[in-house]
Amino acid sequence: MPEPYRSILMGGFKTTFKDQPNQIIPTAWIIEAQKRWSQTPPDDVPMCSIGVDASGGGTDPMIMAIRHDGWFAPMIEVPAKEIPMERSGSYCAGLIVSHRRDKALVVVDLGGGYGGPMYENLKENEINTYGYKGAEKSTRRSRDGKLHFTNKRTAALWGFREALDPGQPGGSPIALPRDQELMADLTAPTFKPTPNGIAAQSKEDVCKRLGRYTNKGAAVLMAWSEGPKEINSALEWIDASMRKHAHLNPQLKMGGSRAPLTGRRA
Repeated sequence: MPEPYRSILMGGFKTTFKDQPNQIIPTAWIIEAQKRWSQTPPDDVPMCSIGVDASGGGTDPMIMAIRHDGWFAPMIEVPAKEIPMERSGSYCAGLIVSHRRDKALVVVDLGGGYGGPMYENLKENEINTYGYKGAEKSTRRSRDGKLHFTNKRTAALWGFREALDPGQPGGSPIALPRDQELMADLTAPTFKPTPNGIAAQSKEDVCKRLGRYTNKGAAVLMAWSEGPKEINSALEWIDASMRKHAHLNPQLKMGGSRAPLTGRRA
C-alpha cells in the first residue's frame, strides 16, 4: 500500500487519514514523529514547558502537554466532572504543579477565558507562567523569513510544521505519543494566503468538522511555541548535568569535554 496508509496500518491505527488540500501539517510527518517516540524522555533534558488547555466545564476536559525539548509525554487528561468549577483556578493550578519539574514554563490558554483563574493562581504563587492568546497578532515569520501570519495560533501551527519537517538538517527533533485524537487535532487545520499573511482555518471551524474540541493539539502547540529548546538552551542543560553528576566524576568539575545533548534526532 502507498504511504501514509502503510505506516498507519503498521502503527496499529484502525482509522486512516487522508491529507486535505492546503493541510498545514502533513499526516506522514506526524506518523514519523510517533515512530520516534519512546516511553521516557532523553537523558539529561529537563522538562521545558507544559501546555495547558483549560476545561470550560460540561464534557470539555483539561489537557496538559508536557515537553522535554522535542519529546512529548502522553497527554494528561482531567475530565471536567472531576474539576470543582467553583474553585477551578486553585484546583487546576495544583494539578499542574504536581506534574511540573525543572522550573518548566507553564503555558496557559487564555483565549476562551476559562484559563484565567488558573493563570492568576499560578502567577500569585510565583510559578513561571505565560498567558497564550491564539487570536492575538504575531510578529513571527517562517524559518526562511518569507511568510508572516495573521495570528499566534497560525504561527504556532506553522512553527510546529517546520519542526516536524524530516528534510531539515539532522532531521526532526519531535517525538509524539501515539494518540489518534492528537493526530487528528494536528492534521485537521488547513490554511489560506491572505493580504495580512497566512491564515489557519479557524479553531471553531476545525472543531465543528471534527465534532469535538481540539484540546490535545492546542496543548502541544502551546508547549512547543514557548519555553526553552535545545537550539538555544543545550549548553545550559549540559552545565546543569555536569554539576549534577560532578560527585560521580571529579573531572567534570574541571570542565570535561562537552558532547551534543539530544541528538535524539532520527
